[in-house]
Amino acid sequence: MTFSDPSPDSNVASNIIPPADKVPPSVPQADAGGLPSLGEVPPQVLAQRAAAGQRGAAWRLIHWIMVDDPRAVLAVTSLDDDRLMQHLLEFLALGTWAGKLFIVSESFRTPHARTRLRTLLLPGVGGDPVRAERVLLAATHDRRPAIRETALYILGMMGSPAVTPVLSGALNDPVYRVRVQAARVLGHSGDPAAVAALMRALHTDDEPLGSYIYVALLQLGAVALPAVLDECMSASPWVRWHCMRVLGESVDLRALPVLVPALNDADYSIAWIAAKSLVRFGKACLVPVLRLLVVSEMSPWLKETASYVLRALYQRDARLKPYLEPILHSMHGVAGRIATPNVANRVLVQLAADGVIDSN
Repeated sequence: MTFSDPSPDSNVASNIIPPADKVPPSVPQADAGGLPSLGEVPPQVLAQRAAAGQRGAAWRLIHWIMVDDPRAVLAVTSLDDDRLMQHLLEFLALGTWAGKLFIVSESFRTPHARTRLRTLLLPGVGGDPVRAERVLLAATHDRRPAIRETALYILGMMGSPAVTPVLSGALNDPVYRVRVQAARVLGHSGDPAAVAALMRALHTDDEPLGSYIYVALLQLGAVALPAVLDECMSASPWVRWHCMRVLGESVDLRALPVLVPALNDADYSIAWIAAKSLVRFGKACLVPVLRLLVVSEMSPWLKETASYVLRALYQRDARLKPYLEPILHSMHGVAGRIATPNVANRVLVQLAADGVIDSN
């Protein structure tokens, strides 16, 4: 899952075309061909007027950007006025300009158009990176959730570790969709510092957000694994459950010493997710699971979870079936608690003797 582009609400006034007699006077009027008149004002002047809140100038400026006029891009990126970036961010988030109704053509609201406009807020296109970061960081404290959400999205595109603290703080935003955007962006950051923030948020037991944090931890990959392994020992079943899921998707052999004992976890949800995660490791989990059966007292959870894993293994590799079926019969037999450790031990020895597993 990728973090989504915040889009203006389809119900906001900026997306509703009003009757012709109610078009605000600042919106460019249509020419004889039915299109707004572009005029002959240079883009540099349009940028200054757009920064001052003039929607007609903003419309014309955006038009020139959409038709790849390099003067328009230069006018935006070179203008030393935070207001232009602030208004542009507002347009991306809410569809308004300087807090007022802004009527634009459908072509200005396409995903491609939004991407091109959003790029103007990013460092590296000729603009001042300090100003861009200043405007976006300030916007993360805006009273309007859509502004905060969009600012977080663009900050995430910057890929700068310097913004991780801001993104981490947004995990506590009072608005759910802003928290979700923060989690999505942190997952793409590649910053090890993001892991601790995501784990803290996971401890809040916010169920919908938990799924996004799970995806974010997966996207962070190897940098998240040490913290995930530690949190598998958490007293919170909710946290352990999500961490077991992450380990299953990682298919990292370092996870086996955590996942295998979890087959006998006192919480059945943990034991079950551990079993499903172990199946992803294939034959690599066979020896640790058999050794667990040798040293552990058979419990109702262990009987079900270990059976699930062993059955899945021989369904994938038919050569294992003659070895593993006796263990399944033993676990489900009358004397399963007593017989299973001995049967599992004999199978381990036989598998090694036959060269099916490494004797070490």
